[in-house]
Amino acid sequence: MVWLNAIRLDVSPISSIVKVDDTADGVMEGLTAGCWTVGLARTGNYMGMNEKELAELEQKDPDQFKRLLTRSYDILGNAGAHYVIDDITSLPRVIDDINRRMADGQTPAQSQ
Repeated sequence: MVWLNAIRLDVSPISSIVKVDDTADGVMEGLTAGCWTVGLARTGNYMGMNEKELAELEQKDPDQFKRLLTRSYDILGNAGAHYVIDDITSLPRVIDDINRRMADGQTPAQSQ
């Protein structure tokens, strides 16, 4: 899908695309395509809860919450994500860092 979307949107090079996903498969798709990849840990599939449920779990059982969040970070990181963040509110900082790295001549493939 990354390649198809890049073609449809006429975006190139592929190495300028940032693929944001909440699954290991999505991260691997972005890596295979040659994109920068960002995994969403807290608000993604591996936590499996909405914001209200996350807040309740964090308050009622902080140890379980931390275990789940750590697991989510581990899965996405082990899939090869260039970055793993809690949610999209951290994405602007990541984009700034990717832009800095690209200005230094780095590509996603060099950064794995």
